[in-house]
Amino acid sequence: MSDGLEKGQPQVTAKAKTREEKQAEHSDRIRRTLIACLLGFFTGVLSYVSGGVPDASGLQNNGLLGFMLMLAGIVMQRHIFMFIGIDTSRLGGKDWFYQGFMTFALWFMTWTILLSSIAPVADFSANITSGNAPLAVTFNDTSTHTPASWNWSFGDGNFSMEKNPVKTYTYAGNFTVNLTATNAGGGTMKTRLDYITVTSATPN
Repeated sequence: MSDGLEKGQPQVTAKAKTREEKQAEHSDRIRRTLIACLLGFFTGVLSYVSGGVPDASGLQNNGLLGFMLMLAGIVMQRHIFMFIGIDTSRLGGKDWFYQGFMTFALWFMTWTILLSSIAPVADFSANITSGNAPLAVTFNDTSTHTPASWNWSFGDGNFSMEKNPVKTYTYAGNFTVNLTATNAGGGTMKTRLDYITVTSATPN
């Protein structure tokens, strides 16, 4: 009896997706990913432009504004999907998490690349600029935009690649000091003419 009922009842099966439906879903996924990436790139550029002049460590004052712009880009995605005709009712939590992550990742990479592409503005100071020989001078790098390497010329034929070198001048003279600071964005040079003045030691 039960066998007869089972044979007579229509079997309920999941509707097989047609090739056209699969292609449409794949096209929607590509469009959603593209929109998320473009919004991440766009908000990354806006974050950099609106963030202000980077400080010596390469950070901008308006970092919170940049983060809020990124969040706005994530929120805008639903409205963009609806505008271009993508059915958002079928998107689950994983789909929205993926969209948000892609926007965040492109935002972060774009902003970071823009910050690291700025050439440093070389500058420096010294704890002392005059005195008797031998004169030990500590030079301090004050360059902006986060240099990655330094090349010092102390004016007496000696050089250093340290960030904050200590130089001892052993004879009298006026010495011009140069600093070239570089990073991935390029390099600039700062020159201070006759910056260090060394005189002979006064005999006892």
